[in-house]
Amino acid sequence: MTDSAHWWDAMSLRCFIAARRWRLLLPLVSLVLPAGASGALRAQQRPVRDSLAVPADSAARDSLAARLERAEAAIALLRRQLAVEAGTAVRTRSRLQVELSARIMTNTFLSTQRVNNPDLPQFALPDLAVPPTLPGAPLPQPSAGTRDFGLSVRQSRVGAAVTVDSVLGGTFEGDIELDFFGGVSNGPGDRRLFPEPRMRTARARLRWDRTTLFVGSETPLISDLNPISVAAASVPGFVAAGNLWNWLPQVRLSRDLYVHRSGLRLGVQGAALAPVTGVQHLAEPDAVDAGERSARPFLQGRVHLRWGAGGEFTGAPSDVLMGEPGGEVGVGIHRGWVRVSGDTNTASRAVSADVRYAPTRWLELRGEAYRGQLVRGLGGGAIGQSFGRAPPGEPLGPPLHDSAGWLQLNLQPHPTLISGAGCGRDVVRASQVPVRLANSACAAHLLWRPAQPIIVGLEFRRITTRYDGDTNRANHLNLAFGFEL
Repeated sequence: MTDSAHWWDAMSLRCFIAARRWRLLLPLVSLVLPAGASGALRAQQRPVRDSLAVPADSAARDSLAARLERAEAAIALLRRQLAVEAGTAVRTRSRLQVELSARIMTNTFLSTQRVNNPDLPQFALPDLAVPPTLPGAPLPQPSAGTRDFGLSVRQSRVGAAVTVDSVLGGTFEGDIELDFFGGVSNGPGDRRLFPEPRMRTARARLRWDRTTLFVGSETPLISDLNPISVAAASVPGFVAAGNLWNWLPQVRLSRDLYVHRSGLRLGVQGAALAPVTGVQHLAEPDAVDAGERSARPFLQGRVHLRWGAGGEFTGAPSDVLMGEPGGEVGVGIHRGWVRVSGDTNTASRAVSADVRYAPTRWLELRGEAYRGQLVRGLGGGAIGQSFGRAPPGEPLGPPLHDSAGWLQLNLQPHPTLISGAGCGRDVVRASQVPVRLANSACAAHLLWRPAQPIIVGLEFRRITTRYDGDTNRANHLNLAFGFEL
């Protein structure tokens, strides 16, 4: 074999080895080079019949360079968003994360008759009597009328909440909420033109697996439910018609005694509350409440049975949202002491029952009932009365007994829409000669959230109050518009 033949064989072997190496490196090169270059290299390696093929546009879109460019743009946008958030974030001194909330509401109201509170009535007032005129005396002025119309932002609310895990072996939850339904100025209408902030609730909870410790200001333990309403928020619905609502400072302890694997829970609760009655001792020199003069706290207890979603949580559902499917029934007892005359205490006592039943996410029934004596201090008991009319020669009438309750049915046919209706009634023992013998309120409401954060509410309320020998009725219409944060 000639030298030229050997040379030719060696060159052929080298070309074969180079081709094999290039074929192995081509996939790696195609990942790094732009789509056009890598496509050109692949075209050079194709047979002649594929040399006229055009590279697909998807190859350019899915190239590594395009992906890297999109990733860099996303990272830059994320950095700008984080910088804005870091600059506007609210930080606490303890470095805990705080959740802020607010509901800014404008309530437009119309009442057809005299009521105790124009923008948020609880009972109807008696008609004004026209005084007789003496011969020669000037005629009395015509009545100003009984209707009223206005707008108010006093039921707007703001709040903050914090949750911390692993606190003393449990979970800490704290929140505070204020509204603008505070004190009333002297001039007519000033309570709406110059609304004053008012504390609603301030709650601190430590929750363990079966035990919850609560300290703060909340509704009475025996009356922890409120009806759904945006027209009656600063004073809840059916007050003076079966709903005890006062936010009272208190300490609570809750314990689940039995937990079934199905989620059924049997629990017991106890509470010591501030002794608030809304009346004073007849010889009181310092404006101290008659309950505080007893030098004893109000005491309350409750036994409850809970099931379904959220069954592990001890607390009332929202007054503007339907609760989770499930339910709860409870029975409570209240005992207090009130010193209004002499150096002896008068008993404040009550027994109660409550229920919330939600078989599905779109249907819910909630309500409460109680029977008691001298429970005005818990919020609207005995139609806002404590004692009956005093008999001749006596400084004080008897403590009033009353029986009351309310019930509301709510529907949610669409995630943005809640509607419902309910009634409440409070009846005071007539033999104790109260000023108001009975009061009932029926209301139908519609709550609509068309788009976040807008909220719209409409409520119609019919109030009937019976006095000695007379019954007064009033219709109240309330349109609410606002937003939630």
